[in-house]
Amino acid sequence: MSNFAIIPAAGNGERLNNFDSKVLAMILGKPLLCYTLDIFEETDKIDEIILVIRKKDYPKIEEEVINKNRYKKIKKIVTGGLTRQESVYHGLMAITEKDGIVCIHDGARPLVKKWMIEESIESIESIRITDNHDGVILAVPATDTIKMVKLPDMVVEKTIDRNKFWTIQTPQTFKLGRIRELYERAIEEGLMVTDDASILEYYGGKVGIIRGSEENIKITTIVDLKLAEVLLKRNYNGEYDR
Repeated sequence: MSNFAIIPAAGNGERLNNFDSKVLAMILGKPLLCYTLDIFEETDKIDEIILVIRKKDYPKIEEEVINKNRYKKIKKIVTGGLTRQESVYHGLMAITEKDGIVCIHDGARPLVKKWMIEESIESIESIRITDNHDGVILAVPATDTIKMVKLPDMVVEKTIDRNKFWTIQTPQTFKLGRIRELYERAIEEGLMVTDDASILEYYGGKVGIIRGSEENIKITTIVDLKLAEVLLKRNYNGEYDR
């Protein structure tokens, strides 16, 4: 059985000022997406990468990302949907194998590290026999005070115990057959979610957590882009444990 990586990279750059495509925003001289793909290309735990992009971005991604870097593991490039959920679904449907492990990671998280991918996959491999989890996700504990707000009045109802709350990241890693089956069911039933693990949760699956890293940020705004540039510059100066 093989280990697959689905990289949804079909988002736009509407909150990144002049960048039409978020994953093509330049950081230290190369597209954001390259940093993400580099790590998945390097790890021995991934056999095949399925890249999910917007149709309009294909020429630029082919020229600026694929041709310049000669990635060997990118076996399929798939057109994304209107939402991240649809894009991941298209990626899952592009995998012809019935069994294996699939690691789903946002293309706009360029600070992913190899250990995040490898520990996630190893965790799924180790539970195949006991079958006590259907997937594992990366997350970090919430650090800010969290308040429940009454909408639309914008009045605080109460303060929540933040020790029970974690901020979710990717990669999110699953048994291929299980997550594909539930994605198909979610699409058929019109279930809309914002991350992959939510589908498992909704249908009664068990999701484990691996402690992630506060540096594993998702690029959404220009501030995120500047922070990623600072972190990557430091990391590539020899302080980065890939």
